[in-house]
Amino acid sequence: MAFQESCNRLIINLLQSTGRKNKSKEKGFGRFLLKRRNRIKTLEIKNNSIKSIFSSSKLYHLQKKTLLCIQREKTMYTRYQYENLNEIEFEELVIAICQQIFGIGCKTFSVGKDGGKDSWFEGTAEKYPSSGDPWKDVFVIQAKHTASPDASCSDNNFHENKTSVIAKEISRLQEIKKEQHFDNYLIFTNRKLSGGEHPKIKETLSTGLGIKNVDIIGKEDLDTYLKSYPDIVKRFGLHKFNAPERFYEKDIQEVILLFSDMNNSLNITPCNGTSLLLNINKKEKNKLNALSEEYFQFILENSLHYFTEIDSFLKDPRNKKYNLKYRNTVSDLQAFILQHKDEYPTFMNIIEHIVECIVDLDREEIRDRRSLVRIFVHFMYFNCDIGKTK
Repeated sequence: MAFQESCNRLIINLLQSTGRKNKSKEKGFGRFLLKRRNRIKTLEIKNNSIKSIFSSSKLYHLQKKTLLCIQREKTMYTRYQYENLNEIEFEELVIAICQQIFGIGCKTFSVGKDGGKDSWFEGTAEKYPSSGDPWKDVFVIQAKHTASPDASCSDNNFHENKTSVIAKEISRLQEIKKEQHFDNYLIFTNRKLSGGEHPKIKETLSTGLGIKNVDIIGKEDLDTYLKSYPDIVKRFGLHKFNAPERFYEKDIQEVILLFSDMNNSLNITPCNGTSLLLNINKKEKNKLNALSEEYFQFILENSLHYFTEIDSFLKDPRNKKYNLKYRNTVSDLQAFILQHKDEYPTFMNIIEHIVECIVDLDREEIRDRRSLVRIFVHFMYFNCDIGKTK
């Protein structure tokens, strides 16, 4: 879904003037190339809709001999999987964010007389919408969680129809306002919120509640807030669900499976000739990466004996194709680690998270070789393909 969302955003940006004005009768037509996790995927646009999906390192819009080259937007942006939280956890996450942007006095969610759950804050917001021009007085805050990763604020059951979530909340809050006045209203949701839908919902809320200061915070803004508050990410374990967007796990899966097949599956004979891999000061590297001595001993005792065999496998000219897959994988993983290392308590957590990303529980051949997956990731670290070296 994240891939398709990126495509949609990029298509909107691409369908623009290319040096000559398009007549209103003309339909958008073009082909786009997009790199996604090292796969070749194609986007064919016809009548401004996606027809098929394909890839390259850049996007190209081909229309009437006009070539428009646009760099792909940043690929390592973190999108947290809030659907893995339950309703209570999401409410607690919202309060944690609100205590940062409004103030520590933001109350936890509680059930009111009408059965609805609201949070209240009274005072001047510290940082919302900005520290220079903050909202003040009485705030009502709500959290609306969904377990669907595809849910959108533009869904009819959320905004458009008379029985939607927004419509019901407006009706409920109108009754609350008769007894307790409030000046500001915000609703947080893990639904996708488009730039077009945002002002529509704000207008609906402002008109329905009769107040000026209203807003809705969607999934994209939640991601932005959490980028500034990595401690909240760790507290709710959201980093555990993330994988690098460009990371294509099937590449390294193929490498591991071939290596396993060439070495009689899991019956690999450990080698003692590991001296070639010991030429880098591992104590210094462990210190740079804050890898514990206990976990490093685990690497030495359980994985080190296989490293020379893996090294030879990757350097074998006959395996050039698989060496490239390996190099693509470690490049993506290293970029991810450098950007997100602060979101993990220890480097051991990063290593184990990478292992989890590679092990596909629905794919038996990989699931049965999960110990070999860990050995390969340990090799990446030991061989200085991932992690700091200076």
